[in-house]
Amino acid sequence: MVGLSFMAACVHAQELVIESWRKDDQIFWDKVLIPAFQRKHPGIRLKFAPEEALSYDPRLDARLSTRRAGDLVFCRPFDGGMRLHAKGYLQPLTETQLQNFDHNARRAWTSDDGKTTYCMPVAYVIHGVLYNKQIFKDLQLVPPDTVAEWMALLQKVSDAGKVTPLALGTADMWETNQVIFTGLGPNFWEGEKSRLALIQGRKKFTDPEFIKAWRMMGQLKPYMHPQQSEMSNSDIQILFATGLAAVYPTGSWDIDFLRNTSFAYKKKIDMGVFKPPVETAGQRCHLSVHPDFGIGINKSTKHPEAAKLFVDWLGSAEFAQLLTDTLSGFFSLSKHKVMVNDPLSQEMLDWRKSCDDTIRLNAEKLNRVWPSLEEELWYVNVKVINEEMSAEQAAEHIQRIHEKNAYLRK
Repeated sequence: MVGLSFMAACVHAQELVIESWRKDDQIFWDKVLIPAFQRKHPGIRLKFAPEEALSYDPRLDARLSTRRAGDLVFCRPFDGGMRLHAKGYLQPLTETQLQNFDHNARRAWTSDDGKTTYCMPVAYVIHGVLYNKQIFKDLQLVPPDTVAEWMALLQKVSDAGKVTPLALGTADMWETNQVIFTGLGPNFWEGEKSRLALIQGRKKFTDPEFIKAWRMMGQLKPYMHPQQSEMSNSDIQILFATGLAAVYPTGSWDIDFLRNTSFAYKKKIDMGVFKPPVETAGQRCHLSVHPDFGIGINKSTKHPEAAKLFVDWLGSAEFAQLLTDTLSGFFSLSKHKVMVNDPLSQEMLDWRKSCDDTIRLNAEKLNRVWPSLEEELWYVNVKVINEEMSAEQAAEHIQRIHEKNAYLRK
């Protein structure tokens, strides 16, 4: 009897902590995803422990290095996750665990030699521009197809003087790169064609297609909120969700959070979405379809078998559908067939039928340099948007960093 009680206590003592940068998703993990797993495995408790996205990477690295990190960790795609793997922090996954994920789904969390996948692929997101349908109706606006039409639309909203035309802030900096430059830019540089050419050393950031993207960014400041330089991403989300801005460049990951924020503030918003505008009418569109996060097992977990059970569940058809239903705008990377029931998410998913996929420009291999190309892009993109640096100066600065990349020197 004592032995059985001891065994039961051991089972119930298993609490897995999940490290994440997705604070916006806390309620969905707590109310839906975690209870679904625990119904299958009642002896395992899960705690979703997110923190601020900008603090996540250095703090996670510090905890992993001192064996204080959670049992399971959200993994950045490509170079971000690769750094954790290179330091030996993550448990390699087996082919059995990965059987429901094809090569392309695994790529963002697989070593350069293709031999090791160290995080379970979970979800990808799609970049786009959300807009307030009521504001568009009041001002007789239609979603733009080209950059010229988009600029004309922003000017019309500005002339009306009722709301902020463009929901965008520069206090957190990252949006200027991950949302504006690498989210709207692919139509200027033909997506994968130029991204791969940069990796292969056949293109430079000083080439005309990249300078055009920076020039577009240099036109945005007049349409942003007067206090935009002090506004965080959270401030901008609230600005848009409460009906005080017409257009919000972002991605599918924001859909549910904006709806819930709108509800919390009792400011119901009817959102629409349009593709990143192209340079010229009829041009082939290029869409940032980005692998957003994977989840890996901390090699130092005290509960390796329980962690394995959770990762196995992440690869199931049940989780793929739950993810799709619970986190609108996060699309499963698995091969399971899922139903997308959210109209906005489905509309964005349908864009892939007419546009070519790419990923964020510097995510793969291009960040393997010091100073980090990611951080330098944040710096120059804020400068460009705030009209403190020209497109040409930004291009020259980034190209100088890019030429130091160890991967290119191999």
